[in-house]
Amino acid sequence: MSHQNSPSANTVSNKPWRALVTGGGKRIGAELVRKCAEMGFAVHIHVWQSQTEAAELKATLKNSHLHHVTLCNLENAQARAAWLKTLPAFDLIVNNASVYRLTPADGVETPEIRQRYWQVNTCAPLEIIQSQLHHPDRHDRPLLAVNLLDCEILTPHGAIRQYHEPAPGEDSYLSTRIYLAYALQDLALKHAPQLRVNSIAPGPVLPPVNCKTAGMTKILDRVPMKKPVHTSEITAALNLFWHNPSLTGVILPIDGGMHLIPR
Repeated sequence: MSHQNSPSANTVSNKPWRALVTGGGKRIGAELVRKCAEMGFAVHIHVWQSQTEAAELKATLKNSHLHHVTLCNLENAQARAAWLKTLPAFDLIVNNASVYRLTPADGVETPEIRQRYWQVNTCAPLEIIQSQLHHPDRHDRPLLAVNLLDCEILTPHGAIRQYHEPAPGEDSYLSTRIYLAYALQDLALKHAPQLRVNSIAPGPVLPPVNCKTAGMTKILDRVPMKKPVHTSEITAALNLFWHNPSLTGVILPIDGGMHLIPR
């Protein structure tokens, strides 16, 4: 895996490294795509509902002809399975796509919402990694999977919070993220050294969709550092993971200290 230790080593057999970024059309995903392109990757920009944004993003990237927009509804297991068969072997996977809290604070989670959470937040990233591990063109080519999680999955000591099966009607967003975190650590141990798995657990970076200014201010009041995380801090972590081949099984909280607050 020496190629992942050298910033200047960015080709395999005179071809660019390949990266897949899910949910790469806008917000943090778009910044991760830009960073991958800057690092020398040919990027597959996965989107579903942000096709226009992804096309516009691709056009702004250096060597835009090397990059591709790829479409899949990650909520649909059958569509996802078919899509995975169309993908080339990647050197880097960035599992960024997720579904954030859909259940109102005083509401009850519907079966449809629960299904959406689990399919997008848990099943999709795990299936992407497994599919890539067994890709017919993988051979001995090493793979790094970087996953965007959530700082709320961590205890103040930095451990993953205990998983519990959510009760009917209970919002299962956080449960899907905790389950994924444990599964990723299992993969990191089971498939080393061919596979490295690391994760970023962000705090408040951008306001959640439909979050008003007052809502974001309220969120930041809980953050020890009293400021949002800049997207450049997230992309710097991606760069760190790529260029440090001894790092695996790591969950890096980039949250202004939010995980330190007892819950």
